[in-house]
Amino acid sequence: MVNILLLLPLALSLLFFVNPASGDSKTDELINKICRSGVDYGFCYKVFHENMKSASTDIIGLAEITIEQGLRNSTNNLEYIGNLIRHESNPEREILLIHCLVGYDGALGSYFVASDYLSLRDFVRTFNAVRQAPYKMTDCVGSFATDPDIGGRNVQMTKLMTMAIVTAFILKDGK
Repeated sequence: MVNILLLLPLALSLLFFVNPASGDSKTDELINKICRSGVDYGFCYKVFHENMKSASTDIIGLAEITIEQGLRNSTNNLEYIGNLIRHESNPEREILLIHCLVGYDGALGSYFVASDYLSLRDFVRTFNAVRQAPYKMTDCVGSFATDPDIGGRNVQMTKLMTMAIVTAFILKDGK
């Protein structure tokens, strides 16, 4: 009879070192290609691996992840900035925050359109929709570049937008 204490180290090592969301080799190749295309590699890799529905995820599944994360992030930031506006006493800053609100709303719209086109498997229009998102954010990114809170949120959103654009480009071109 095997002593259960002898199996404990093996069970613990499997628990801590085997990631069920880890991709297969083809999925990992796609993720590496996307994440090495001007995106913060660690952030990009983490976003994909934390949100994959299966270990074998194709480029369409990766595009879905980038769009879903863009939708989630835009929505959260819209709510956050809306709360800041409600409590802002400085009129100049309030105007800048309103520009951010409009920018995130525009980015959210771009992601909704991209999601619709992706569901229709119209990859050219998916790409065109996601590449519009950064233009919507220009005023907010410029106005709050040095702000540790909103600036940090904008940096994260920029990373997600870059991931979405690179993924949609690969999807569109089939390369």
